This record gives sequence, structure tokens and C-alpha cells, in this order.
Amino acid sequence: MGSDFFFRTEDIRRDEILDYLVETSTDRIAVDILKSRSPVILRGSRGVGKSFLLRVAEVELLNSLRTEGILPVYVTFATATLIKRPTADQFSAWMLAKICNRIVRAALAAGITLPSGSAISAIRGQSTDDQPSRLEAVEQGFESAWRDTNTDVESVKVPGPEVVAEAVADLCEQTGLRRITLLVDEAAHVFIPEQQRQFFTLMRELRSPYLAVKAAVYPGATAFGDFFQPNHDATVVSIDRAIFDQEYAGTMREIVYKQEKDLRRILDSQGDLFDTLAYAATGNPRILLKTLSRSLPLRRKSAQETIRQYYREEIWAEHSGLSERYPGHSKLIDWGRWFMEGTVLPDLYKRNSGRDSQTSTHIWIHRNAPGIVKEALQLLCYSGILQEGVSGIRGTRMAVGTRYMVNLGCQFALDSDPISYGSKVRRSLSIKRVVEFGANHPAFDPIKNLSLQDFDATNNVALEARLRTPSTVLDLTAFQKQKLEELNLTTIGDVLVADESVFKQARYVGKVRTRQMRSAAITAVLEYLSG
Repeated sequence: MGSDFFFRTEDIRRDEILDYLVETSTDRIAVDILKSRSPVILRGSRGVGKSFLLRVAEVELLNSLRTEGILPVYVTFATATLIKRPTADQFSAWMLAKICNRIVRAALAAGITLPSGSAISAIRGQSTDDQPSRLEAVEQGFESAWRDTNTDVESVKVPGPEVVAEAVADLCEQTGLRRITLLVDEAAHVFIPEQQRQFFTLMRELRSPYLAVKAAVYPGATAFGDFFQPNHDATVVSIDRAIFDQEYAGTMREIVYKQEKDLRRILDSQGDLFDTLAYAATGNPRILLKTLSRSLPLRRKSAQETIRQYYREEIWAEHSGLSERYPGHSKLIDWGRWFMEGTVLPDLYKRNSGRDSQTSTHIWIHRNAPGIVKEALQLLCYSGILQEGVSGIRGTRMAVGTRYMVNLGCQFALDSDPISYGSKVRRSLSIKRVVEFGANHPAFDPIKNLSLQDFDATNNVALEARLRTPSTVLDLTAFQKQKLEELNLTTIGDVLVADESVFKQARYVGKVRTRQMRSAAITAVLEYLSG
């Protein structure tokens, strides 16, 4: 038995988003800030719900458009993974073209008639039913260039950020809108560092009373550049779910119930098993849904096997796989795994297996630890193996450092009985208990002399090889993988180029499911390519 959960927001229709909302006080604060006039950096690990909260803000703003006059524009930069090494000017042109196209589409979809004017004309372009506008052609050209290695997107004239900001101001003043809220998903982690710096510079340049930019990013592997300071140029909101909240387990249950009401009886009867899976996920709804789905029908044996497989193998394979996306960071990625598996997790296990009445899930790193170590730890935050806590925390001898929370599932999986051990750990967790690593800890020696200047990776240096990777690596359901095999879509590249007509050839796949399955496959491809 398994459940067909929605693992990704992309699979949920916009008109169904609010049906799946399980709102915590932290979520409400995040959504309200996303709807506000200030720029926002929404930070969280993969799967914690950044895309979902962006969509919630979008739907709520659309529902109040007539009364509040704020037009939400959702745009994702996930397809940046397909662009073949553009120049700085070309990459900027692609971002601006994509933003302009989404503003025009959102306005028209909301029933807003675009007025004429030089600035507005610059962003709207002209199109017919069967021909894209000039800016749509720019966007499509960049994103399709990977199909032909000889294709080179020509330089095109795209309005600069000043013109875009002016056009938005004209649009608002002539249509009665108060402002446009630009909700940018996949805002930076799919770019190489230099492109990330370009995006955040653009975000700063677009700021105006009529345009508020909100950007979702991962912790770690994000380069803001010299012209954008997160805490000065935006409001930074972290959405990692706090496992120390009394309502944590109940909130995670409600997330499941929103998708599968029929599981309520099963989860009520197997409460300890579910709670251990929920805490193992360390606040990540996607990981909870994936591991719960594998454990159904929920039994002790199946839950034990799921914890061992996912937290001993898969989460680490995903972290090591970042070397493909960030080849220049491979030494940091490898060291981070070695540090966690060889030092941190054994130390925590030894402490939590003792007689101490309180258990620990945190490590503390001295503020004077090598900068390269902190970079490696940020990459572990990117993967969800760590969650960065609070800086400026006092350790022993009044030293100051940063506290990180270690993924609980990785700890539970160390024991021969993950359920019993997990129950013990989660019931006596204390935020005051930490394993400390001083500024000169011996574990830092293998990388302490590496230079931070060597880590700007080349964009998609392994793109061609990754397109030849078997499609079985994609994060899809067993049914979806079976259909890809039936359709002979055996590689990542095969899935990416297949249009809807190809998917319609699959047995027992109707029109609606065809669209859903192709959308899920393309989303999985883009997520795989982006690391």
C-alpha cells in the first residue's frame, strides 16, 4: 500500500493551494511578509515549503486584488540550468525578458488591460496566437539552445531594469494598482556564483514603490555580491520548522491529513511510529511525505527499513551529488560528509546513548574556525543535513560561535533499532546540549588550507553528461518511472525533449494525467540538473 502524495508544490493546481495549507504562526508571518511592500529573501532547505508559501501569498493576493490592488507575479528561474554559458549581458537579458513576460501574462490573466505608452510597450512586445512576442522569443531561445550545440543566441535588445521599473510604475498608475509583487522561485541556487551576484544586483535595481521583489533561496551556496546586502536590502525570513515547538508533531500530522484523510485512523493507532518519522524529517514536509509513503502500510519493520535506507544512503548520495552541480566545491562536499559521518554523528550517538537525562541534536562551531569550514557547513545546510541556528551563541569558556542542528533522521539511522532510539532522543531533546568544535579542532585540518577563491564553478560543465544519465535517477513515483520505461524515455535528455503527444502514448494515462505526469517529470529533471 502506498499513497500518491504531492511531494512538490508544482504538482498542485493554483486553485487548490489553500486546501493543502496547514498554517503555523511562523507560516503566517512569512506569508504576510511576502505580501508586504518590502523586498524579501525567503530562505530554507529543499522541501521545507518555500515554493508553497510563495504560491499561498500569490493566491491570497489574487483573491484580494480588487480591494488591495496588489498584483502577484510568480516566476521561476528553474530553467536556468539549461542555458549554455551565456555572457553576463545575455544572462541579464534572459532574466529581464522572463520577468517582463510573466508581468504581462499575470496582468492579462487578471483581466487588466495593458495601457499604451513607451515604457509599457517595451515590456509587453507584440505577439499573435501562433507567434511569440519578441521577449518571449528571447526567453525561449536561451532555454532551447542546449538542444543544438551549434546554436548561439544572438544579442537582443531587452529593456534594462530602469525601463522595467518605469513600465511597472506606469502600469500601476494607469490601471489603479498599488504595486506589483514579484515572487521569484528558484531564485539563486540554480545559478553559478557570478550569475547569483547578477540576480541580486538586479533585485536591488528593480526596487521601487511600485515593485517589490521576493526571492526564495537555499541556505549555503548563495553569493549575494558586493552590491546587495541581505539584511539591509531585504527582509530575511527563514522557514525551517522548529522541532522544539510543542505543536510540531501535530502540525506534521495535519500536513499528511490534508492530502490523505483516510490515513487518520492508521496514524492514530501507530502514533509513535509516525512521530519518529516526523522528527526524523527534522521539519521538512517533503521528506516526511516521501518516507511515510514508503513505510505504508505503517508498520515498525517498514518504518525501520525506510529510516535506514533514506538517512543512511539517499540523503548522503544527494549531498555527494552536489559535486556535479558545483565541481569546484567537490573537496568541501566530500569533507563535509566525512566530518559528519566520521565525527559529528558518532559523537552525538555516544552522548545520546549514555545516562544523561537530556539528549542533543546540535553542534557548536567556534566563530574563529577556518572560513573554508563554514563554507562546507553551509553546503550541508543546503542539503538539509544541517540547519543553521543562531550565531553569537556562547560555548564553554565564554567563547562565541554558531549553533547548527543536525538532521535527526541521520542520527536515528545509526542505531540498530531506529524507532526505539528515535523515541528516546526526541522525547528528551534539549537545545542547551551541544557538541562543541573549537577554532582549531583536528577535524578541520584536511581543508583548513584550501582557498575560498577557487570555488566559482563553471555553469553546467557536466550538462551534456547529465542529460545522458538514466531517467531512473529522477525523483518520481514508481508508476511514473514505469511509464517512462514503457515510452522508452530512458535518459534525462529523452524526458526533457518529449512533448505531450509522446506521454499520451502511455497506457492508462488520460489527458489530465498526461499533463500531470509530464509536468512532474520536467520538474524532476530541472531539480536534478540544478543539484
